[in-house]
Amino acid sequence: MITRSHGVSRDPVGALLAEVFPYQHVLRADIAADLRCCRVLLIDPPDKSFFGNVVELAIGLALCDQSPYLDLLRCLDHALAKRVLTIAAYRPIIDPVTPYDAWHRIDSAPHPARIFTAASRLAYVRNLVNDLDRRRFDAGDVARDLLERHPRLLIGRPTEIYHTRRAFRTVWDSYSSGFHSALRSYGTATGQLSLLDGHRHADFLLGTTLLEVKSGRLDEDTYLDELIRQILTYALLARHDGHHVTHVAVYAVRYQRLLRYRIDELTNQLAGAPIDLAFTGADLAALIRDRSRQEPTA
Repeated sequence: MITRSHGVSRDPVGALLAEVFPYQHVLRADIAADLRCCRVLLIDPPDKSFFGNVVELAIGLALCDQSPYLDLLRCLDHALAKRVLTIAAYRPIIDPVTPYDAWHRIDSAPHPARIFTAASRLAYVRNLVNDLDRRRFDAGDVARDLLERHPRLLIGRPTEIYHTRRAFRTVWDSYSSGFHSALRSYGTATGQLSLLDGHRHADFLLGTTLLEVKSGRLDEDTYLDELIRQILTYALLARHDGHHVTHVAVYAVRYQRLLRYRIDELTNQLAGAPIDLAFTGADLAALIRDRSRQEPTA
């Protein structure tokens, strides 16, 4: 259920955010006006969800100094995981048996075709893990077993890959034109930041900036409402978890736009008055944990 700041949500998390931040519609209007002035990339990938994962993972592989996405790599056999990291321009610091988290990127500008290959492999792993997780399986172990027995799950249909690669190349040309340098300037990158013991995941932590990557459309209120709810949730949970986060940012890929806000200024504006972020974050964390306990098990 997507929360509208001017309406009532049946989602308790959305309802809490709407109560604490009643002026979310102001930010929505500002972002919408900003994006309407942008030059939009003309891309139409066959599977938009898969494409979004490929773009996010590719950016992570290009930004992170140490190999990211260890949970996905561990779903692959060792030889294949090493091959994916090598394609993405990572190398072990000491010897080939070095654990994946000790591999480091050796090329700040990997070739688009290579980064696409590595990111698409990991995107197929992520899709499989997410599907298994929704079905209440022990996702990592089951995914590893399935991929060992059916390695072709990592390779999509040729026509789908062809059209996805074409759209990716358009996006990557745009990303490489200045966005990569801008994001690098924020600080050391962590991909798929786990929040509240894995109850939520932010796309990136760059120094003290939380970043969400959006490759899809943001031309309707519902899309923007969901985005605003996400960045508020992640900012509050990151502070609650003890991360020194000062800013939230959104990279709107299709619109070739990078938006960045100071957390304290943004939350005070959306609340209409100064608020206690620690108190609000604790309330939100408790609500999310309570919802998780109430969810039915398989």
